[in-house]
Amino acid sequence: MLDPDPSHQVLPKVTSPESALLGVVDAVSLETPAETYRESFLVGATAFVAEKRLESTYAPFLGYDVHRLRREFGTFVWDLKQLADDSRLHSSGYRDHVFWLIDDGEYIGQTSIRPELGTAYLITYGGHIGYSIRPDRQQQGYGRRILSLALDECSRLGMDRVLITCDEDNMPSRRIIEANGGTFESGLTMDRAIRRAEGRKSEKDIQKLRYWIELRDRRR
Repeated sequence: MLDPDPSHQVLPKVTSPESALLGVVDAVSLETPAETYRESFLVGATAFVAEKRLESTYAPFLGYDVHRLRREFGTFVWDLKQLADDSRLHSSGYRDHVFWLIDDGEYIGQTSIRPELGTAYLITYGGHIGYSIRPDRQQQGYGRRILSLALDECSRLGMDRVLITCDEDNMPSRRIIEANGGTFESGLTMDRAIRRAEGRKSEKDIQKLRYWIELRDRRR
């Protein structure tokens, strides 16, 4: 079937060591948002709404609730892609490259890559990479995979090292970051409620852990 979105970009699929031994191509990949994944995305969005976390999809930040997503999904996909446009360097101080984690044609989660840390929030608390896995697909190894693929994409974008953060009490994220080579730098306490780049509000006194990951070795 032809892809209805001609700008749809599929990044190279990754073969895990275990799959390579069996001669199997891994079906998990990062892809640019596309209308192809409408139905599974809406299932994921509904799951996020149940946990009051729809902001993990960037939908509220762009002015969408689930009802509007159903009506105007193509426009939502377009709006997501515009976050990476160079014009945002002037208007917002950074670009945001959004990719979806796809497993065998199904939307699993989202990662956003910000090559420029152009705001005080990003420099201090936000970092270069954010990611989320839809609630009904968590604890299945996708968190580690999406970060690994995001780091590969950062390398392709020419980045040498990335800052990634997580809340101190988020043990799964800490393990994922450390498994992907994260080196702990420092912990910072957020000193006020602040509107985050992706539209969420962070509560005062949250302790943020800052990690750096070197990318030079990934290009060898």
